Amino acid sequence: MRAFHANSSPILEKEGQFVEFSQLDLVEFSNIRGKYLTKNAHMRIKQITSFIWNICKGRLSRSTLDNLTEFYMSKYPSESAREKCFNYTRAFMKYLFKIRMNTNILSFIAIFEKPKSRRETKLLTSRIIIQEDIKRTLDKIHNSTLPEDKKFNYESLILFLSYGGQRVVTASRLTVNQFKEAMQQNPKVLTVEAEQDKIRLQHYVPLHPVFLPYLEKLIEGKTGTSALFDYLGLQRWLKFHPITLNHTKGKLELKDLRKFFEQKSDEIGFNDANKNFIMSHGVSSINWTSYKQFLPENVYKRYMDCWGSVEIV
Repeated sequence: MRAFHANSSPILEKEGQFVEFSQLDLVEFSNIRGKYLTKNAHMRIKQITSFIWNICKGRLSRSTLDNLTEFYMSKYPSESAREKCFNYTRAFMKYLFKIRMNTNILSFIAIFEKPKSRRETKLLTSRIIIQEDIKRTLDKIHNSTLPEDKKFNYESLILFLSYGGQRVVTASRLTVNQFKEAMQQNPKVLTVEAEQDKIRLQHYVPLHPVFLPYLEKLIEGKTGTSALFDYLGLQRWLKFHPITLNHTKGKLELKDLRKFFEQKSDEIGFNDANKNFIMSHGVSSINWTSYKQFLPENVYKRYMDCWGSVEIV
């Protein structure tokens, strides 16, 4: 698979045409580009710059960029991951042009594009998560040899994710004080701050009555801005104590609990804008950014109309 065309640029007619760069150029680009990004985004840029160095060996040319294209396309089946690789590589070349003012770099930028590929048709997720899967997980944790405080923390996190539909990374950033403040609200609604959310959306998460006794016990005697849930501990425990799923091959992962919330919401008729707002999902249209707004009491009422009778435990 080739990303270039022989007649795409007169400047690159000679196969031996190249532009050199250093590891320092890559480091400086990574630091500048990632300065105000999240830690994960900055790490992604660093990883891509390491790919550029390992494949191109300090030289941009038709052949090294061909090799880089082949590497990206073979390493990542995901279109999203491929887009990031090609976009950040092109961004590095643009940065290199700014500091070198070498017009050959512009020609490389013009012809370095992600090849089009045939996308597999996928209408529905292959992972189906049901209440019995959640119950079995909770039972296995409860009957394990874990210390009691670990058991309770893990059970609470599973219930929060199942009833709240949050991303695991979001739940990992929620603090003791946030939950304490939520418990003082009427109705009891947690506010997720923009900096805690993947897409930077401040949103509300109703706290289900089944989850409340767990939360009350979990925050008892605790204060501060430390994270409430030990999600890394639970991830490790699930890795070494895998939970089989009723309708899906493979084992339960924490991210499956968000799928459960989505699928259960469809089943019980909670499929309007309130659900999307709670999940911080599908909210990027002009309709959302220009017109939508939510009050915590309205979100809670609509949530409880549908989810109020759902008892996982």
